[in-house]
Amino acid sequence: MLLRDELAAAGWPARLHGFTVRGANDWDPARPGRTEPVAELPGVNVVAVKEGERPDALVVLAHADTVPGSGGADDNGSGLAALVEVARLLAPERMRLSVVLAAVDHEEHGFSGSRQLVAWLAARRPVRAAYVFEMLGYVSAEPGSQRLPPGVGALYRGQVGRLRARGMPGDFLALIHQKRSRLAATCLASCLAEVAGPRAPVLLRAPTDLPGLGVAARRVAMARDFARSDHVPFWEARLPAVQVTDTANFRNPHYHRASDLAETLDYGRIADVAAATALALLVLSGL
Repeated sequence: MLLRDELAAAGWPARLHGFTVRGANDWDPARPGRTEPVAELPGVNVVAVKEGERPDALVVLAHADTVPGSGGADDNGSGLAALVEVARLLAPERMRLSVVLAAVDHEEHGFSGSRQLVAWLAARRPVRAAYVFEMLGYVSAEPGSQRLPPGVGALYRGQVGRLRARGMPGDFLALIHQKRSRLAATCLASCLAEVAGPRAPVLLRAPTDLPGLGVAARRVAMARDFARSDHVPFWEARLPAVQVTDTANFRNPHYHRASDLAETLDYGRIADVAAATALALLVLSGL
């Protein structure tokens, strides 16, 4: 398959990890965009490993599926492109920690592929940090092009205040993290600021992980917008993971539509994310 071949061409021999989810949902061919229960849902992850001096892993992943009828360029072709570019950038490097790159299946069906990846990692190596690429390539400098979940300004006054002072452009990447993944998040933020400018990263600690909120935040609708991708299984397993995203439907008008096409993307931004992530992995591996 293409992803396996691209990773292999970058010097990362990759393997296909097939799996089956029982009692899941799959897309209903009779009702576009809706799902139906199925007895078994087959899937496959593409996984490549660069062994370091230690088995402890730094992980980068992006989901390889999209919804029926979507062009899939930003969601999540942009993440896959950055994943392959990280492989190319790190190919000649010798590292103290191991690096695992993965294209996971069925993000749109309960993060099934990343759940399988987390289980596979748990049986083999400690995870030091994981970066989850979830839509990276839609950028707009137009005032008002960035929308926010209702109530987000009350929790992130500093971040939202700075965005409003600039007219709410959709020109940044959100780095969503928990306390246990703060080191990975701040490291990537520093690298991204160096590569793409100081306004490129916006750090957001998940509402359910903020002091004084915790479990109570789960009842707030906004909190669900911070838990919609493949970082969630890592968090559930108490592993440090950071979601890297252009904020999906809060910016990109082509989200889950046929118009999510290659010509709508900013390829310089995707390249910046790949370069910053490769640099962050080198820094984290040396700590």
